[in-house]
Amino acid sequence: MMINKTRILNEFIELVSVPCPSKDEKAEADLLVQKLQAMGLEVKVDDAGRKIGGTTGNVWAFLPGNVEGAAGLFFEAHMDSVPPTTGTKVVRRDGVLYSDGTTTLGGDDKVGIAAVLEAVRAVQEQNIPHGDIQLCFTIAEEIGCLGVVNLDPKDIRADLGYCLDIGGAPGIVTNSAPLLFDIYFTVKGKSAHAGIEPEKGINAIMLAAKALTALPAYGRLDEETTLNIGQIEGGAATNIVAEQAKFVIDMRCMDPDKLERLKNETIRCIREVVEAGGGILEVDPVEGCPAVHVAEDHTAVLLAKQAADNLQLPFELTKTGGCSDGNFLCGYGLPCVLLATGMNKVHTTEECLRECDLYDCARWVTEIIRITGLPYTGDGKRSVPPIIPHDVPLPSNP
Repeated sequence: MMINKTRILNEFIELVSVPCPSKDEKAEADLLVQKLQAMGLEVKVDDAGRKIGGTTGNVWAFLPGNVEGAAGLFFEAHMDSVPPTTGTKVVRRDGVLYSDGTTTLGGDDKVGIAAVLEAVRAVQEQNIPHGDIQLCFTIAEEIGCLGVVNLDPKDIRADLGYCLDIGGAPGIVTNSAPLLFDIYFTVKGKSAHAGIEPEKGINAIMLAAKALTALPAYGRLDEETTLNIGQIEGGAATNIVAEQAKFVIDMRCMDPDKLERLKNETIRCIREVVEAGGGILEVDPVEGCPAVHVAEDHTAVLLAKQAADNLQLPFELTKTGGCSDGNFLCGYGLPCVLLATGMNKVHTTEECLRECDLYDCARWVTEIIRITGLPYTGDGKRSVPPIIPHDVPLPSNP
């Protein structure tokens, strides 16, 4: 089983050279549709772009299996990159890929796309037996996973999923990610002239400040919980007592029940301070994505481990405090874990990618496909672990 290193390297460079800001991924999508059709896959573009005001939808592709009873696999990566993302020029230096320093590299997430494309080509060219293979390349992941949020879960035709969108060397699997809440607070006070009669006003900015300083903690609260005050704004002019102030708190936890208690206690604490100062508080909690935990002995994990072991890639099972398309895929009922792709220093112009990680990522995906299609053993059982039912509930607001 081999991959074509020259081909995947050239394809990665081609993919990152195409402008692909969030909500404007049409050039990238058109290129991928062309490539997937040339590979003989069933291809479609959904209507997620129309729903979010974008230029294209998610790109889907399907390759029917040629092994009866093999698990259907789903591979996902996103097309968009964070700015500056237009005009990327790749620089190769000592086995590492960089941009020229004026843009991000775009390895987040073109390395995932390139690895999947190369793996499918390798499977086809080497006549590797395989189950059904479904690909999905999403839009607008970087601005809230809008592509996966707006896909139709009925389009998913697979048993197991792999999201190629996290840092670390190939061989690392992330099986746990938190539930996220963004809580939008609006503090309303009373305006007055700040130089003539400030005593007649109620300063909403100061009430917000007092409320935030009353919180018992922020940042990392414990091993599985974080709380961040990420945005704040308020006031109309320097000579007006601020009538209104707004701020947003991002809170995450692996345990949904614990997060619910934290949410309620945070709102209670802030409300007490605001109302004690004569203000009014409006609160809008928005659930960002469902929590994820795919068991260590789930088939999705065991297949990735077996493939990594076969390739002598150091296997490690981890959890993340971030949220990705994988959270929503799990929420839709597809057991999905994250595969590390080697992306490094993402979202900066210092982003880089080791060439060996690009190749290993493609080899890893190819090996997962290969071992999933292994024949039955003499006792009538497949030589890969059985599919374990997934117990992650559907999100309340996908």
